[in-house]
Amino acid sequence: MLMSWTRLRFTVAALFAFSLIAAAAPPPLPADDQALPPELAGQVDRRLPSKAGDLFVVLKNGLTVLIREDPKAAVASTQVFVRAGSLYEGQRMGAGLSHYLEHVVAGGSTRSFTEDEARARLERLGGASNAYTSYDRTVYYIDSDGDHWREALDLVLAYVTECALAPTEVNREKAVIQQEFKLGENNPRRRLWELFLQTAYRVNPVRHPVIGYESVFVRQDREALLAYYHDRYQPQNMVLAVVGAVRATEVLRHVIEKAAAVERTRMAPVQWPEEPYQINARRAESRLPMARLTQAIVGFPSVQLAHPDLFALDVLAILLGEGRTSRLYQRLKDRDQLVLSVSSYNWTPAFAHGQFIISLDLAPQQWSKVQEALQDELTVFKKTGCSSEELDRAKKKVIAQRIFDQESASDVASSLASSYLDTADPYFEQAYVDGVRAVTVADVLRVAKAYLVPERSTVAAVHPEETKTATAATAIATADDPANSAQAVDEIKLANGLRVLLKEDHRLPITSVQLYGLGGLLLDQEAKPGLTGFTAALLTAGTTTRTKQQIAATIEDVGGSISSGAGNNTYSVSIRVLQDDLPLALELLADVVLHSQFPDEEIDRRRQETLLAIERQDEDWQREVLRLFKANFFKNHPYGSDELGTKDSVTGFSRADVIDCYQRMVRPQQAVLAVYGDFDAAAVKQRIGDLFEAWAADPVELPVWPEETAPLTADRLIEHNNDKTSAALFLGTNGLALDDPLRPALDVLDALLSGINYPGGRLHEALRGGTANLVYVVHAFPFYGLNAGYFGVLTQTTMKNLPKVEKIIKDNLDRLKTEPVSAATLETAKDMVITMHHLGLESLAAQAQRAAVDELMGLGRDYAENYPRLVQTVTAADVQTVAQRLFAHRLLVRTLPEHPVEVLEAPPPRADVR
Repeated sequence: MLMSWTRLRFTVAALFAFSLIAAAAPPPLPADDQALPPELAGQVDRRLPSKAGDLFVVLKNGLTVLIREDPKAAVASTQVFVRAGSLYEGQRMGAGLSHYLEHVVAGGSTRSFTEDEARARLERLGGASNAYTSYDRTVYYIDSDGDHWREALDLVLAYVTECALAPTEVNREKAVIQQEFKLGENNPRRRLWELFLQTAYRVNPVRHPVIGYESVFVRQDREALLAYYHDRYQPQNMVLAVVGAVRATEVLRHVIEKAAAVERTRMAPVQWPEEPYQINARRAESRLPMARLTQAIVGFPSVQLAHPDLFALDVLAILLGEGRTSRLYQRLKDRDQLVLSVSSYNWTPAFAHGQFIISLDLAPQQWSKVQEALQDELTVFKKTGCSSEELDRAKKKVIAQRIFDQESASDVASSLASSYLDTADPYFEQAYVDGVRAVTVADVLRVAKAYLVPERSTVAAVHPEETKTATAATAIATADDPANSAQAVDEIKLANGLRVLLKEDHRLPITSVQLYGLGGLLLDQEAKPGLTGFTAALLTAGTTTRTKQQIAATIEDVGGSISSGAGNNTYSVSIRVLQDDLPLALELLADVVLHSQFPDEEIDRRRQETLLAIERQDEDWQREVLRLFKANFFKNHPYGSDELGTKDSVTGFSRADVIDCYQRMVRPQQAVLAVYGDFDAAAVKQRIGDLFEAWAADPVELPVWPEETAPLTADRLIEHNNDKTSAALFLGTNGLALDDPLRPALDVLDALLSGINYPGGRLHEALRGGTANLVYVVHAFPFYGLNAGYFGVLTQTTMKNLPKVEKIIKDNLDRLKTEPVSAATLETAKDMVITMHHLGLESLAAQAQRAAVDELMGLGRDYAENYPRLVQTVTAADVQTVAQRLFAHRLLVRTLPEHPVEVLEAPPPRADVR
């Protein structure tokens, strides 16, 4: 899997929270606080400084092993980081060898097992496995229940030390990656990122896409992959991290048994050319047929990871473009209403000077105004700097994020390995926080003047084609006119009908506050689609005592976050804070829920944002084909509408409409408040009672939603032409309501058909496993609603492959109707469902959200706790029954390119050429 631009951004952002400057390193920790058994010590070259519960060593063959015990965890994460990214490809730069190799290695045949055996093992572990490639690393990971860490470790180590690079797998993955090239061609954001890097860097190989260039890629063969594998996949190039429900010495013993005999070999040092000093502004702009809005990056040459200005630049990025209190958000979005979104971050890789990046999404006709306003705001900042209050807020965000990032075993493992790979020290979060704490107002002003130099900027932008900009301009012009914790859940019910769920969890000093109420599409009126989501988003836009800016400042000053919105069935307000700030969070929640005012100017701002979001919906191929399916599947149920509404409905929303929606929707009898985290329940109960007793509302009669779990009585076909280069299809069937007793059986069916959240299952194997290379992505999923539901399969492919892909999907659905699944297959699928269920509830926010929604929708707050037992009772007959009930008829939606592009043909094998 290629690390996407979005994923890269957030990976790098997370790295900022753990960056280390060698000069700021903390005092050495004891490296031998617990002696290793002699048979293990003999294989260890050295122990690294570590804290209680951690065991960090370097084996004699150079493999670094980082192990962290978490006795309270239910899961374990096993990850290996390899110094093998696109930057290391040398004379084959641009060929995408690192990414190609990742495709073949992850889940591929090894000397110890075949690809089929690897797939079976992964399915038994739950299927939570994947890999990604970036500029300087390839990462393989498996998240599993704590009981299965040995099997996960065996798989990961075999991938990276003894991959067979089977010819059939090599050839198949080449074709799969060519499908991935087509996906990238239709992704404006990826195209923008590549355009920016190619403009900002002239000689450093980071300017080349990680995936490579298709014309170069197709000429790579197994010999090239084999040579690269032997060159880069050496133990001294790897960092292995295992975190969670494990015992450190047991893990180390197992690693030594499996990997200590792997020998390191000679490896030539890698040097990258030094990027010349940029002396002139650079610009690159492009028009894309599939784009609907302008997306832009404005970058300024920044620093490498180890530069002392890192801390001040990171703080500057927060001040300018992170959160609603940031300067650029307030100027470009709130005040001038020129952009749909704006953010900034300081990208500081270890391999080259980075970029201070400002990212913008906007209507095309605003581009010139946005550039002027951006430069004006940067000029103002370079003259006036920031206040001490702003600086304190930015620092608190860094400290809070450091704690929030410790919730999941996967995040911790990734942080440890990435930290060591970049800085040779797994512990640098504290050093980074200390560095940020030391930043002064003068430091921020200094780096702003030194680095935000217009003459050294790089601007990259992608725009819609001229014919695609008219509708966005018209719309804007119109809008401008007026489960896993030691503590049980404590449930109480206030006199006004509000249900409250409290769960103490003292493992980390954080608390999640989640309020969910009936709303979303369920309460949208037919004549005013999108109004509930529009209203829910405005809950944090101002109260009787606070403006939107003051709400944002209140929570961001303590490093917390607040958000509001709506979906299919609910509206929500979510807050995350540190332990000491829970009273503030509860008071703020009560304020926005009870006292929202919906100022006219905020309604107008939200209208413009929504109209822009509507304009760009079909940029994403998945959203486009799914919207078409839902509009044609649901006949009378509100699920057939778009959550955003329509251009006409949004243009017509008035303040009276919003207030009416608020009064219908935000009612205590229709809401559940969940507070999960580090607090004293008795004190919180009293505080909630004091704050929310004034929330009163007379009962309201709810709509009667039609039964639409089986609207299909015959096969149907919908086709739509678009500007993309590949075809997409969604094959949907009848479904189940969220309270249907067959729901666990359908989840098991989903797992064996296409995996849960991760690639896998029969469809993945049939379409891109074995010798198949027809698609890059395929996934099936159920949608469970109130009195409604569907099951669907989503994929994208070339026009040439479309008929074959459709037939394979249909055949697999038919097979489930006629052929009972084997006992082994059933147990594997059930294990996968349960494992993914556990992984999905690692964070306090996820637990609180799930409990609140389940209670609200009538399933009961303990549904998630009981769910694994329900899955265990599923039989092969249940799976066949649900398939026979749902798969009798199909609604097939195709989006077809007006100008299709097929994959490039690979050159003939060398033997044929000779």
